[in-house]
Amino acid sequence: MRKYIIASIVCVFVVITVAAYGASSSLDFLTSEKFVINGVDKRLSVINYNGHAYVPLRFVVEQMAADIDYQEDKRTTYIQQYSVKFDGRILTPVPYVAYEKKTESGIVWMQEIPLLDGNACWTDCFKPHTRPSPASEMIKQAEYPPVSVKPESDIVVTYPKGMKPLLLEVTMASESDAGKKEGKAVPLDGNRLHLPKKTGRYTISIYADWEQGKAISIFAVDVK
Repeated sequence: MRKYIIASIVCVFVVITVAAYGASSSLDFLTSEKFVINGVDKRLSVINYNGHAYVPLRFVVEQMAADIDYQEDKRTTYIQQYSVKFDGRILTPVPYVAYEKKTESGIVWMQEIPLLDGNACWTDCFKPHTRPSPASEMIKQAEYPPVSVKPESDIVVTYPKGMKPLLLEVTMASESDAGKKEGKAVPLDGNRLHLPKKTGRYTISIYADWEQGKAISIFAVDVK
């Protein structure tokens, strides 16, 4: 009987302790908390403690197009952020487009190619023209300066991790195709576009399609 009495007293003490702790703090579980990350709605169960929301670190990192790794022996969490760019008007993901450039001294680096915005829809829709125009005409109207590259060069087209489009198509049109609405579809070798051996000016369009929307990015090169 004495053991039962002692056990009852301990249980009452634990209940009183928990009640006292709960009175000094607030702990709630939310199952439908909404986050808007780079214009995209996300939902996740979070912990709300004393007015502060706590979310899993991996969830936040991956949504920000980064890698996360924990090394137990060093008790260290490593976060690697990728370069992420968005269209300033409608927050559409912008691809990184670059070509290999080499100096006479042998120094090699990836030179980024500036892009011209075509039609896009994400948080809103952006239409640079009231009527559809060939990419070459848009390049001309915008006075876009083509980038000089060597024949048979490679151009790299990449999107940040977690933001790769579901559908990606690249078209290319030469000056002889001027006036045509669309260029010829060209395949990508992984994330590389192989330029032709024939010299001349080429207008290149990148068509990307996600669940949230779509976008067209345009640029031009002078192969010489």
